[in-house]
Amino acid sequence: MSTSSSTSGILAYAIGSLARRRAKAIALGGGLAFAVALVAAVLFLSDALRSESDRARAAIPDVVVQRLVGGRPAMMHAGDVDLLTGIPSVRGVRARVWGYLFLPSLQGNVTIVGVPKNATGTTETSRLSEVQGTLAQGRVLTAGAHEMVTGAGLAKYLGISVGDMQGLPSANPDAHPLTLVGTFSSKVDLYAVDVLLCDEDDARALLMMPPGDATDLAVTVTNPAEARVIAKTILARLPGTRVIERDLLGRVYALAYGRRAGLVLAASIPALLALLVLAWDRVSGLGEGERREIATLRAVGWSTSDVLAAKLYESLAIGVLATAAGIVMAYAWVFLLGAPGLRATLVGWSVLYPEAPLTPMVDATQILGIALGVLAPFVGLSIVPAWRAASTDPADVMRGG
Repeated sequence: MSTSSSTSGILAYAIGSLARRRAKAIALGGGLAFAVALVAAVLFLSDALRSESDRARAAIPDVVVQRLVGGRPAMMHAGDVDLLTGIPSVRGVRARVWGYLFLPSLQGNVTIVGVPKNATGTTETSRLSEVQGTLAQGRVLTAGAHEMVTGAGLAKYLGISVGDMQGLPSANPDAHPLTLVGTFSSKVDLYAVDVLLCDEDDARALLMMPPGDATDLAVTVTNPAEARVIAKTILARLPGTRVIERDLLGRVYALAYGRRAGLVLAASIPALLALLVLAWDRVSGLGEGERREIATLRAVGWSTSDVLAAKLYESLAIGVLATAAGIVMAYAWVFLLGAPGLRATLVGWSVLYPEAPLTPMVDATQILGIALGVLAPFVGLSIVPAWRAASTDPADVMRGG
């Protein structure tokens, strides 16, 4: 018998064997596909979220300075800006007004961000021009008009649309109701879903922040590579502050998503154990019918390597199809359906969950790693009992030995 015909015969036998034991093949393949889908979905989602956070990091200042009192953030003062403007390589220092406001209707916080005014008393147009490109509806703010721009998710939860007026629960009686004039696009939901943008005076009133105080200072540097050196200089000039560099914040995001992904995978142990139980059925030995079948093949002239090749093809067929199905299910779950049931766990929002469409960050290396990590042990577990059966004397098997 030629090599090609022998190979075709082995393949035909492997396909026929799978057809005869389709229930067992479907059970093994289904369990394997489910496990692959769960693992791949967590990896796909964590990589996509890290990619989104990297893009969002472009809007973060090079250095952020916060004052700490008793280990808690406290207000910065107007004089602090002057202390930092003279540092070499510092291009600008901006006092930012923002904070959290609890909304009983949501049972959660929203982030109030104040848009500053320039020397002429009009709303800073450079900041609003950046916002304009991220709006899905409406327009930017008008200075002194008591207006707001919110994340689309926040507007939805509040039940308001562009043109509606909303009063916010502030302890300051001078706080004005705000008119919604625009909503952010879902593309920036990851960092704008719970944001309420308004005039700086309205933000101060809502947050009860006195004039001249600021939440923190945003420092723009000429050369981002010098951010660490500038941070040390800032600490020397403003003792008791916390200096946060953009690169450090990016590493924190990466670690946070990685840790959450690890927790989700750990919580998936019961599903993975179910797969191991199925795989153990292959390790613990073949059924009586399969052992007699292998003994018959040996008796008609098949070698041990031929038998192992047939079982290898069977395992590869189940493993490859199940792995491919699991990866496709994971891709559809994360990037087409938005990862329901999984996204909230990794993102970490408590009330308002971002609905931004995720950008696939899947490469061939990642797919190959998942495939090899699954196929190698699965095929190995399947080959061992077949080798034991093929090494046994066919006569002994036929006699029931």
